[in-house]
Amino acid sequence: MARPQKKYSEKEKIVIAKHYKKCKDRKEQKRLLCLKLRILKGVASKEISEIVGFSVSFIDQIISKYNNCGLDGIRAKKQTGNRRNFSVEQEEELLAAFIKEAEAGKIVEVKEIIKAYEKLIGRPVANSVVYKMLKRHGWRKLMPRSQHPKKASIEKIDAYKKND
Repeated sequence: MARPQKKYSEKEKIVIAKHYKKCKDRKEQKRLLCLKLRILKGVASKEISEIVGFSVSFIDQIISKYNNCGLDGIRAKKQTGNRRNFSVEQEEELLAAFIKEAEAGKIVEVKEIIKAYEKLIGRPVANSVVYKMLKRHGWRKLMPRSQHPKKASIEKIDAYKKND
């Protein structure tokens, strides 16, 4: 036994049609097309699925979101590039202790930074997360030299030792 369908006003139908025409985002436009076909034309979810390419359950979710939240419920949420665990200021606070160590002449290892990061966040993270954070803050890989670049050759050193 099917559920009774919600009755939509003429005003809602006009608003959906206008938003569909104005919409530039493809994801949102496909969702609005689902609404348009259901509300304006009375097309079943299975037929809408064949037209739009969404699953029947997703179409039902779209209709349900519209019924509960209106057009704001079906708007495509844009993903931004900031999927970080901390803000830039919090990252700077984390790195501040390591900057002091580096300025004091100690060697700072990334393993230590990863442990501190995981302790603050409360879960393990991939090494790449920390390396990207370090790159954002202008850190780069510096290693101590194995020998001074202006160091004399081994022959000169041996000759000096013989003269002493």
